[in-house]
Amino acid sequence: MHHPKLLRSKCVRSAMIPSALICVIVSGCADQQQPTGPKLPAIARSTDVPFNKFFTAWSQSYTSGPIQTQIFALDTRMDRQYADLYVTESLLSFARANPGRLYIHSDEPDQWCIAPSDYADIYHDFVAAVRSADPTARVSPAGFAEPNDHCCPTGPVADDEHCPDRFSGHSIYYAENFYNAYVKRYGVAPPVNEWRFHDFGLFLTTGDLDGWMARVDKEASWSVAHGANMVLGAWGFPGWREPTPALQEHLKQAMGRLLNDKRINGAVWWTREPWIESPYYLAEADGTLTPFGQTYLNPLTDVPTDVTIASLGKGQAKLQWNNTTSAWAAETEFWVQAPGSNSFVYHNTALVAGPGGKETPVILFNAGDSLKARVRYYNAYGQAAWSSFSNTVYMAPTRSVKSPSRGPVFCLLQLC
Repeated sequence: MHHPKLLRSKCVRSAMIPSALICVIVSGCADQQQPTGPKLPAIARSTDVPFNKFFTAWSQSYTSGPIQTQIFALDTRMDRQYADLYVTESLLSFARANPGRLYIHSDEPDQWCIAPSDYADIYHDFVAAVRSADPTARVSPAGFAEPNDHCCPTGPVADDEHCPDRFSGHSIYYAENFYNAYVKRYGVAPPVNEWRFHDFGLFLTTGDLDGWMARVDKEASWSVAHGANMVLGAWGFPGWREPTPALQEHLKQAMGRLLNDKRINGAVWWTREPWIESPYYLAEADGTLTPFGQTYLNPLTDVPTDVTIASLGKGQAKLQWNNTTSAWAAETEFWVQAPGSNSFVYHNTALVAGPGGKETPVILFNAGDSLKARVRYYNAYGQAAWSSFSNTVYMAPTRSVKSPSRGPVFCLLQLC
């Protein structure tokens, strides 16, 4: 398979801005003030990364819009700058004029079959030159491709035995050899503010999200162990052939897992528009978002169904529902109508760890209360819309059961 990012072109990063949608309260609650909900968990990374700069997309040219872009060029509008393999005067002039930028040093040297030791020398000279122009510049080695057959001596093959470089020539193996070569040559670790890896789910079964994430996990672990967080510098599933709804669900699940990994600073989709081996691009030529683009921009659109309160007796109850996605955690609200009241008021919030949770813990209520509840999905950046309210359940008082009264006991004595 031809690797999706072998050719050089302009690329762009895309962003999603999940929205906290306002829910219309059903009859009986319209006069009640909405609770603010819980404080969402923070993404504790080395930098504060807004959602629209965490999920970006490669593009052939810079494009303004809700999906942030990354291109293969220098551009002050981008969050990260792309630089060629060898230093140019235009790069140095840009660095002098724009202090503090982060520079990505070229793209996939392993796909160009450049030896890791040679890339270590080129990277050393690149960093020295850029920091001579701007001592505050931040740097990132090129993204390294996932295991593939591109540099096999005889081309693509069917098994690893005839292409040992399928693994040793790419990904963390290439990164490790680059790192060790740099230390051996220069006596110190290479200066790195971010590591970059690319992963398109090659050599995985369609839909094998666990297998894909296992590789990303190894890449992130290696990055942190070698001094910096990673960016998933190019990702997508161009080889997966499945119906659009199934791929959208896998996209949401992947985004959820990436968001929850504090070792990852961002992810760049391949690609924003139709391009090299990109069947699942995000926007048409006129800028209209595809179904995948709509999901990438805002994956928080699902709403749970069949929301039901189960009464367990003794004032205990829990909320249950059916999931329409397995990407997110859930937030639930219980509303209570006290005895003698004619309206429901907010009672409490319960968070259910995700993804895939489908019921709350058991919660205790007062005897005589009537209660109902609702649920919505959320992530660290926002919430989706609320579900409809559940059925209403009455917490019946528990009746004490008295032992039956016993009369006097008469003993009958047998007289002899």
